[in-house]
Amino acid sequence: MAYSVAGVGTTKRICGKKRWVSALLALGLLAAACGNDDDSPPPDAQEPAESPATTEEAPAATEAPTPSTDDDPTRVVIGLEQEITNFNNLTAGDNLLAGRQITRAIWPTCVRTRPDFSFEPYFCETLPTIIAEDPLVVEYRLRADATWSDGTPVSSDDMVFYYENCNDPEDNCAATQGFDSATLEVVDDKAVRLSWPPGQPFVEYILLFSGPFPPSHLGRDWGEGFRTDPGVGAGPYVVDEYNPGSDLTLVANPTWFGEGPHIDEVTFRFISDVGNLPLALENGEVDVIYPQPQVDLVQQINGIGGVDSSITFGPTWEHITFNTATVPVEVRQAIALALDRELIVTALMRPFSESAQPLGNRIFMNGQAQYQDNTPAQFQQRDVAAARAALEAAGWELDGDVYAKDGRQLSLRIRTTGGNDRREQFQELVQNQLAEAGIRITIDNLPGGEIFGPVFGSTNDPPGPPGDFDLVIFAWVGGPLPATSALQVFGTGSDSNPGAYADDRVNDLLTEATFTLDLDRQAELLNQADALMWETLPNTPVYQLPFFLAWSDNIQNIQDNPTLESFTWNLEEWVMAN
Repeated sequence: MAYSVAGVGTTKRICGKKRWVSALLALGLLAAACGNDDDSPPPDAQEPAESPATTEEAPAATEAPTPSTDDDPTRVVIGLEQEITNFNNLTAGDNLLAGRQITRAIWPTCVRTRPDFSFEPYFCETLPTIIAEDPLVVEYRLRADATWSDGTPVSSDDMVFYYENCNDPEDNCAATQGFDSATLEVVDDKAVRLSWPPGQPFVEYILLFSGPFPPSHLGRDWGEGFRTDPGVGAGPYVVDEYNPGSDLTLVANPTWFGEGPHIDEVTFRFISDVGNLPLALENGEVDVIYPQPQVDLVQQINGIGGVDSSITFGPTWEHITFNTATVPVEVRQAIALALDRELIVTALMRPFSESAQPLGNRIFMNGQAQYQDNTPAQFQQRDVAAARAALEAAGWELDGDVYAKDGRQLSLRIRTTGGNDRREQFQELVQNQLAEAGIRITIDNLPGGEIFGPVFGSTNDPPGPPGDFDLVIFAWVGGPLPATSALQVFGTGSDSNPGAYADDRVNDLLTEATFTLDLDRQAELLNQADALMWETLPNTPVYQLPFFLAWSDNIQNIQDNPTLESFTWNLEEWVMAN
């Protein structure tokens, strides 16, 4: 798939409105809100309770502060670590959290997930309505007043566009589960119904059509037609100006049906070097940042006056994913044996929370009732001798300090988002640990989100996995209903399975889980699948990732959301207070 992004420095006018000023954006996860009135180190995050995300003294999103009465336009600049790669981030290669942080403010989503993991209707009149239980039939009805910014109603045509393109393998949809087994019926201009075969209900039906999804009436191509231009908006904001490689500005959408927005202009600035964010925040160049948390950075920001912050542990987890086409199973097993996950967690996570532990599950997170540590005994503790024995049993022989087989040394590339100090430290720890087991690791990064195109195979011909890597470090963002996302990430042939992992046993269990309405039985199936994945190793889970959000204290109603909705989930409710 070719990328058609305009060059850095070019200006793209989108909605014809006057641009007021540049602005910036950022991102963060896990929540125990703390003021920044002194230079003391941040308090440890609270241990997750039964809810998958924990928040202590987090600012409520339902406050009603006094808005500024200044006649000048109100502006917020957000500093983002990664740049949007496609306004339609429903395609596998563009399915980035950084993209959704922007598009959720401009495009429709039927239902949104709140920080407490409850659901509420957003562009739909109500939560999806069950019309019949067996076979399952569900109706999705859009609000009558939901309108695109050019005056065209948001309609069932847009939901059909979404459905049809997430059934077509040529369109590289990030998540086809639910749509691929359903039949769609158009009820009227504002409603559609999905029905599933008898005995095969789609348990996570509530999250379908919660994209955010693009407009159908512009007649654009699903994959490439929205790469640098969303066309129109329907949310609280529309795009006013986009300068690829630099910044993107939103302004209020006059056709928005809801209350707000209370901020006239929001600018996202793309800053891949996280080390520049604290000074930008202190100097007032940005008002909000959401960087990957790093100890020095958090301590720096805690010393800035007039700034509030929060650290949140949610359903987001960091891992080392393997390219199964280039890293055979015996090497994956040797890597898992040679890794010291306890040391990695101690170095990178315990500065944020003393209770941080190596993650023992790919589907449920520590703090969820369904979580169980499925790590087999042999991977609980580092065992370099066992790693070497596994390689030698598979025919690898030492060639100096590195194992070799069939004339090829065991030399692998590890990739991640360049400029992220914590992930780069993670890579160095992996590199050093695996060297002791006779495995040479070369670090090969690209700046920020540029890594995801090649990793997910978007630049392949034809596009699709496996991607251009041997090992890669990044994070998956989970949610309250994990069955579909697990099949998306680990299912055979999925475009969101970058290492092209395939295990029929795992695939069957994950597929059955998506049809299982009994949530206890579903959890049992998912844990069985995770246990099997420890045998064939699509990846090695390492730790639950904290998110760090910092903002100028004159912005109120800002609250992190550790789900896919992220911190911009209620952007229209933000207020600049006196």
